Amino acid sequence: MEQRARLRHQNEITALPLEGGALQWLIDRDLGAEHVMAYRLVLDPDSATSHVHAGAEEVLYILEGTGEARIEGATHHVGPGQAVFIPDGAEHTYINTGQTPLVVVGALAPPIDLDEIRPAIPRLDLSGLRSASVNEQGAAPTMMDERRVTPTLMGERSFRVLISPTVGCRQMTQFTGVIPTGRAPLHAHPHEEAVYILAGTGRLWIEDQPVGDLRPGSVVFFPIGVRHTLENTSREDMKVLGAFSPAGSPEAKLPPSH
Repeated sequence: MEQRARLRHQNEITALPLEGGALQWLIDRDLGAEHVMAYRLVLDPDSATSHVHAGAEEVLYILEGTGEARIEGATHHVGPGQAVFIPDGAEHTYINTGQTPLVVVGALAPPIDLDEIRPAIPRLDLSGLRSASVNEQGAAPTMMDERRVTPTLMGERSFRVLISPTVGCRQMTQFTGVIPTGRAPLHAHPHEEAVYILAGTGRLWIEDQPVGDLRPGSVVFFPIGVRHTLENTSREDMKVLGAFSPAGSPEAKLPPSH
C-alpha cells in the first residue's frame, strides 16, 4: 500500500450494522495505516455495545448524545467534548442513556485486525472498588473533559491535548485543535495522524496543491513525513479532532529538508 495522504467523508464510508447502532472504520490498514486506525460509532437510545481487544490502546471522543463508558466495571458518565482512554486489553461497554443517538469518534493504536475485536459480557458496575486487572501494567482508564484542558497556542492556532502518555496512553496522543481563518505553513510530522473535522469548512493542501474540501465529517489520514496543511476558508473557526501515533506533541514537526 502506497503511503500517501487520504481524504474521505463519513457519508462515503460503509456503515457496519451493530445491534442498536452502526460502526464505520474511517481509517484502517486498507487505507495504508500502519500506526493508528480510527472509527465512528453511532449508538441508538437504550442500546449498548461491549467488546475487548488485546494489542491496542483506544481513545474516544463524544460528539453527540449522553451515555456511559464502562471500563473494567468502572462507570464514566460521558457527554459532548469528553474523551476516554481505554487501556490495552480492558473490557469496555458503551451505553446510550439519552433520548438521541450517542455519536463517538475513536482511534486505536496500533491497528489490529477486525477479527481481534471480540464481544465481551458487560461487567457489573464496580465503581469505587479496586480492579487490579487493568492496573497490572500501570495503565488505568481515564476520562478527560475538553473544557477543563488549557489550550496551547501554536501561532494563531491552538490545541488541547486530551489523552497522551501523561495519563498512561503509551501508543498515541489525542487532541482537539482550533484553526482560524487562513492557512498555516506546510509542515510534516514524525507521526501518523488521523484527523476528523468537527466544525467549519476549509481546504486540504498536500505539498503546494489543494486536494479537496473539508467540512464536518471529513476524515484525513496523514502518513509520517507527508507535508500538509489545513486551510480555513470561512469566517468561523474550524475545529478538528486528531489522534496520532507514535505519541508526542501536536507541535512536533520534521525539518523542512525531510
